Amino acid sequence: MDYLTSGADHRRHRAVTCSTVEDMKSQSSPRLLQLAVVVFAIGLAAIVALFVTPLVTDGGTAPTFVYLLTMCAPVGFVIGLVFALRSGRRAR
Repeated sequence: MDYLTSGADHRRHRAVTCSTVEDMKSQSSPRLLQLAVVVFAIGLAAIVALFVTPLVTDGGTAPTFVYLLTMCAPVGFVIGLVFALRSGRRAR
């Protein structure tokens, strides 16, 4: 009888654990992922602007801030990696 009871307790404990992890995932907002996507998109738009600017201005270069904004692409990528590593560790 103890074996059946301990098995039921074990299953109930596993169900509670799974429910808790699912609750954590649904409650936590992926703000870091949203930030990564926005920063990466800004960087990509700046890269496109670098290639389009000489076409529009008859060979002129883009302003300095466009060159600086291109650095947002790798920064956004790194933020996305950090989010992936943190969320993967939490799911274990």
